[in-house]
Amino acid sequence: MKRYLPFVIIGAVLVLALGAGALMFRSSQPQLQGQSSTPAPALPSGNLPATPLVPGTKGIVTIEEFGDYQCPPCGIVHPMVKKVKSEFGSSVRLIFYHLPLIQVHKNALDAAHAAVAAKLQGRFWEMHDALYESQKEWAEAPDLRPYAVGFASRLGLDVARFTHDMDSPQVEAEVQADVQRAASRGVNATPTLFIDGQMFDNDKMTVENLRKEIAQKLGVRQ
Repeated sequence: MKRYLPFVIIGAVLVLALGAGALMFRSSQPQLQGQSSTPAPALPSGNLPATPLVPGTKGIVTIEEFGDYQCPPCGIVHPMVKKVKSEFGSSVRLIFYHLPLIQVHKNALDAAHAAVAAKLQGRFWEMHDALYESQKEWAEAPDLRPYAVGFASRLGLDVARFTHDMDSPQVEAEVQADVQRAASRGVNATPTLFIDGQMFDNDKMTVENLRKEIAQKLGVRQ
């Protein structure tokens, strides 16, 4: 037995060496798919969500304005918004929401009603402009209605229908819907502008800054 002991030891050493070599070879190979030691997270079934569209990528920028026709700062902002709208044309969509601050502006609610009543005859923007551009004339008047009727007449509206609509539940409901929209978006002052859903800083409210913001969203060089 002693004669064969060295051969037995050598054989055992060879077996151990071959086993260690096989393990080292396997550990050096790249892992194949499905063989990771940490299971990959399962992908959700169905289509993956599309990348959200960036505002302005379709060539239209939306300006939303919450305003009060008797508010002096709104009267100052009005020509600025009107100017950039005329410069960019159909690339800018303008939406106006009424937020009459009735606690401080006694004629603001009637002015909002006048604008919506004119809208029912397809002349909203004309009445909107007339109210802002003559703000100093009627702001402190005891009653806005004679002015509103005068604007309606000059715009060629059916005056009888216009005066009736100013007091209608339909007009009141539309104005109140705008007021509620303002509250839902945290708006409590006028003027407040949103450009593609982002509130625009009133401290930067100049024609130049509005123009720059719109051009940037449209990807237009200035």
